[in-house]
Amino acid sequence: MALSITDNAKKLWDAWNIRGLIILSLSLQTYLILFAPLRKGRFAKKFYVRWPTWFAYLSADWVATYTIGLIFSSDSHSTCTSTSPSPPKDILVFWASFLLLHLGGPDNITSYALEDNEFWKRHLFVLLLQVAFTLYAFLKSFSKNELWLPTILVLFAGIMKYAERNVALFCASFDHFGKDWVSPHVKRGADEGKGETGTGLPIPIQFHDTEDHTSLLGTTVQLFGNIKSALVGPLLKKIEEQKRIRGTLLTIRSSGQVRKVLEIELSLLYEVLHTKLPVIDSKSGFNLRIANFGCILLAIITFSLAKWHYQLREFDMLLTYGLLIAALALDSLSIMLLVKYSDWYAIAHFKDTVKKDAASKVMERQHRWCEEVPQLNCLTYHVKGMPVRLNELADILHLRSLLKVIKGFRCESSWILDPKVWSFIYYEVREIPADTRINEVWLEKGKKLLKDGKHKEMLGELDYTQSLLVWHIATELCYQEDTNYKPESNRTNYRPICKHLSDYMFYLAVKQPTIMAPVLDNWSTVFKKISERIQSVAPWSFFLNEENVSEKILKMMPKENGSDSVQVEMHNDDDGDNAKNSLSKAVLLVHNLKQADHYPWKVMTIIWVELMCYAAINCRPNVHAQQISQGGELLTLVWLLMNHLGLGTEYYATLRDKIREYERGESESESEEDSGA
Repeated sequence: MALSITDNAKKLWDAWNIRGLIILSLSLQTYLILFAPLRKGRFAKKFYVRWPTWFAYLSADWVATYTIGLIFSSDSHSTCTSTSPSPPKDILVFWASFLLLHLGGPDNITSYALEDNEFWKRHLFVLLLQVAFTLYAFLKSFSKNELWLPTILVLFAGIMKYAERNVALFCASFDHFGKDWVSPHVKRGADEGKGETGTGLPIPIQFHDTEDHTSLLGTTVQLFGNIKSALVGPLLKKIEEQKRIRGTLLTIRSSGQVRKVLEIELSLLYEVLHTKLPVIDSKSGFNLRIANFGCILLAIITFSLAKWHYQLREFDMLLTYGLLIAALALDSLSIMLLVKYSDWYAIAHFKDTVKKDAASKVMERQHRWCEEVPQLNCLTYHVKGMPVRLNELADILHLRSLLKVIKGFRCESSWILDPKVWSFIYYEVREIPADTRINEVWLEKGKKLLKDGKHKEMLGELDYTQSLLVWHIATELCYQEDTNYKPESNRTNYRPICKHLSDYMFYLAVKQPTIMAPVLDNWSTVFKKISERIQSVAPWSFFLNEENVSEKILKMMPKENGSDSVQVEMHNDDDGDNAKNSLSKAVLLVHNLKQADHYPWKVMTIIWVELMCYAAINCRPNVHAQQISQGGELLTLVWLLMNHLGLGTEYYATLRDKIREYERGESESESEEDSGA
């Protein structure tokens, strides 16, 4: 009985495996075309968007490649009969050509992550291999193949589309991204004296009033050229060029418009790195796409006129017509969606006759990134922890990592970036002097504002990792204690702003170690020890909450015997373990903030902005670029803003001078050797 079931299942699989996989491949292509645009919208970070898109992207290539392999190794009948359980060779080869179309992928997603662009050589090898397999199967059955003409047409369209994807991956790879490959629009604009940015986009407009949408869009195109140097060529940027870029950005009057300009730049970068638009938006790309469309249309006509296909099983005939019609419909839909929501296309086809309407449409478009700022704080992380026994059991079963993931989901939250918060960040970053070195961004202004406090020397002793923890804990303690705070009329409420920025930076440290790796030294050890210290002060229980933990930690605060005693305890409270000592320093910091003349919330908010700036400018540029395909990060906006303002570029200028000096010395030594010879 069991053997009979197994044999029947095998026969069913042999008869329908290729058909089922082709339908699955078509379904995956449809899903990607419809839902891939959500990767750069409000829901980009939602698990129900990210995970299915990731699964569909990976599965689409695998299913198409595997199905071509099945077709290549198939031993189906070479003749066509309406009662045959398996498709004949002729129709199998015809279906294989459609799988090459599927391997070409949708126009709106060529790569899921930035690293996928670096695998363009592998995709090129797959293209050559799959074309060879399909051609071999086609030539093997050519003498008796009555579908040779539609097969050739679809095969040609599939090769063109897959080659188009390879070109898009190659152009988006870091090896090629820094080179000047521009679209014909730019070349034509340069010939007409309209200017060239080296970005692949034209500037067919003059800039006068920066409040006008047309001028803002032109400014965006000008600034977009700076992203390339920020990502792959910071050493090549000249001081004069940086001053011009800074001046261009400062002509924009409001923080909201600056944010809009930065978001459009990141949207353009997304389209360059993860879609086919920069490739198909050219004369050659347009001609190839028309040829592709024409081949599919001719294939439909030639297949429908052939009498041979009436001998097919009804399901196979419907499936073939479905593939032909879907190839036309999905290709058209893919281009329509890409063009409709594309900033690149709107700017590249910026016509003088409709430039105001087009500019308004682009500038008023919303949700180019998720706009969510994730939140996590150390007290909630402790309160929503797990019982000690459960943690010990997880260690025994080697499930501590899984437990951390579950704990992270329970503790995380998010809020939509408020315009007031962005305005505060923008104007604070704007006030940082342009000649500030990269290692002076951190706490530069905060130390000056706190110069009268007794904790100035303590701040100087802390590295960035400890400073982040100390200020985060201090911010949370102040927030829990100062629940009755109400700002005066017509004054900004800095309390929630400070809280949001503190929780966001702590989230990056805990959940995004790749972003914070350049600035966090031995974070895992430090965070583990500070967690143990909090556990010892406020042992975990089911009835514990953030307010209880805060009260227990604040009991560590020394009695007010004068500022001198506080100063002594601050420096002598050192048991040789700086990580655990950070909790004591945070408590002392709260104590001194209460005594400070400056209003604590504004001071602490400014310091969090500078901690964010230091992390943003130290994070590797390619890591910032990776965030664009994952919904975006506030830190990436800050990084782009700082690059446009020239903050932190003194480091690159110094390194560039050293390289030039070294090269000059090498050339002089070589000339001396030549003269001696």
